[in-house]
Amino acid sequence: MNKPFSMPLVYFIIAVFLCPAILSADKSRIYDAVTGIDEYGEVEHLDVPRPKLFLSKKEIYHFEILEVFLAGVDDLDEELFSIQVIRDGRVYPSVGMEQRIPFRKKDDLLRAVYLPDWNQREGTYEIEVHYGEYRLNTDAPFTFKLLRRPVPIIEPGISIVDLEMNRSITEKNFVNPDGRVNDYSAILEWASFMNADMLWILAGETTTFHRKKRGASPWDQGPLENLQLLKEIAPYYGVKIGAYIMSFYVPGTGGIPDRYEPGLGYNADNGKLYRSRHISLASEQRIQDMIELATQFQQDPQIEYIGFDFIRTGRGDGYELAQLVIDDTGIGTPQGWVELDASERIKWFARKIEVERDPLIVEKWRWWRAHRVAEIVKRVMEEAEITKPVWVYTLGWNHGKEHGQDPVMFFDAGVAFDAVMLYEASQSQFERLLGHWNRYISAEQGNVLVGSCVDYKLLDSDTLTPPDEFFRRNTEAYQNVMRNGFAKGIFFHDIARAFWGRKGGYKFMDYAAAHMSSVYGLKREHRTLDLVVDVMYEEEGESRLSGIIQCKNNSTRDLENIRIELISPGTPVTVTFYRAMSSENEYDTATNSAGARSMSLGSLQTFQTVTVPFVVQNLQTSRSTLLFKVSVENDRHYFIRETVSLRSHTSTDLQTSLD
Repeated sequence: MNKPFSMPLVYFIIAVFLCPAILSADKSRIYDAVTGIDEYGEVEHLDVPRPKLFLSKKEIYHFEILEVFLAGVDDLDEELFSIQVIRDGRVYPSVGMEQRIPFRKKDDLLRAVYLPDWNQREGTYEIEVHYGEYRLNTDAPFTFKLLRRPVPIIEPGISIVDLEMNRSITEKNFVNPDGRVNDYSAILEWASFMNADMLWILAGETTTFHRKKRGASPWDQGPLENLQLLKEIAPYYGVKIGAYIMSFYVPGTGGIPDRYEPGLGYNADNGKLYRSRHISLASEQRIQDMIELATQFQQDPQIEYIGFDFIRTGRGDGYELAQLVIDDTGIGTPQGWVELDASERIKWFARKIEVERDPLIVEKWRWWRAHRVAEIVKRVMEEAEITKPVWVYTLGWNHGKEHGQDPVMFFDAGVAFDAVMLYEASQSQFERLLGHWNRYISAEQGNVLVGSCVDYKLLDSDTLTPPDEFFRRNTEAYQNVMRNGFAKGIFFHDIARAFWGRKGGYKFMDYAAAHMSSVYGLKREHRTLDLVVDVMYEEEGESRLSGIIQCKNNSTRDLENIRIELISPGTPVTVTFYRAMSSENEYDTATNSAGARSMSLGSLQTFQTVTVPFVVQNLQTSRSTLLFKVSVENDRHYFIRETVSLRSHTSTDLQTSLD
């Protein structure tokens, strides 16, 4: 009789997997090389059919799901199989830090899903297959590539103003930059005055305000009419037109139109589902309507850019998508799942997010929504045969992912610009918001635009006026939103708010100047200016300072009709500009009387520099903003902003009172 073997029983399994698309072999069965030993010391062998492993794709982008299928393992415990993704000896988890990705039954196959993490490094990755704690060998490395779409080349330092308006612009009165009352052409006069390269117009919107006027069309008529009117006169002002669609949000209290499936929210207090104001991302009819309208934009030669806003769910809705998310991302479900009706499945999923805050499910939910909207944009671009540059608006907080958006996924889907909305954040939140972006994305990975909103309630500051805070946020944003470089442009949101919104007692011109000053700084960083202006000063007393303004023609042609003007502070502050009389640095005010607020410099030849001394007097506060306007050839205006502090000033700073 054999003596019992006293050491613990250990089983090792080594399996060789076949991927028909990658490997080839004649063997139909395999045998393990390392054996188990039974309790009597007898050697045991494992004899199983050769399993098959294959991938849904050999190459994926960041918004795509990689499916790994396993077949031919009926004699083994399916629940013990898993995969890991490896590169350079390091594990790259699926999103949510899922390092060991389990296989789950799908039809007659086992399926594991790999979701590339947020902005994961592109390159070649290897898939390791595990059975329990043991890695299974393969005939050759089993790999896939994670790709990144090349970034479109654009002229950096671009300036955009947008118009978000549902009513017809023919129903409103407007004021030009020079103060004259005018018709809707004032919109383009302002865009031109603000040196805007583009005017982006809300053109496709579905609301519950104008259902009778809309008739059978899914789109309100006001935005479409505005686009039609403005694109006809835009060439006269030298401004390019972009048209954008408000994709899934329906303003108003009348509910989602019957032609669309609504998004579903979840009330954690009473455990009930409710219809939200967002159209479901699964609404095929909405996607078809977007494709149809985008096709019209593509075919219109007067429209040069196409955009999408509200390309997302709401913060607390979208739960009707539960089964899709579970299936696509491999989320495990409880026993008895198949017996639950659709409503109970949705509630289970919503509770995991809203109540239990399951970290893995929350992260997969965020990732899946970003994946879904990137797929929708890609589909619209393909089926509408869009060749024009496309932009999207994304929310700024945590680089968009908390609301199911991701700039990297959008870029991989073919988007040219990501316009990051930096509003609805307090001052401290704004700093954290920029930190999220800077840690996440670098300048070479995409064309990011930044923008602030004309709304004093969204521009809180203990020391700065709303326009000054507008300028500060734009400047902080373009400098810090990405690593290794600057934002590619700044957008002004929006002209309608600048005319009729919450400006806090300030004028359209105050916010326009703040935008233009920040764009000037961005262009300077990108070295795309034709005229470079430097302002230097020193304090001379409690209410007086002196300085110089240097203007350099940085272009390859002469610049004509250059004029410098101090815009603010206004009266009683005075400024005196001095003109050079000779090469001995002698100056006089003969052609510009003392106290005048502007001076003409005439022309500047290529690469010529002129220096203009100035003195500012009667400053009323210890901290003041000097705003200079430099006009070139009567049609371009640059605003240069300098914040000065007078250390010897003893009076109390004046605070602007906002209603």
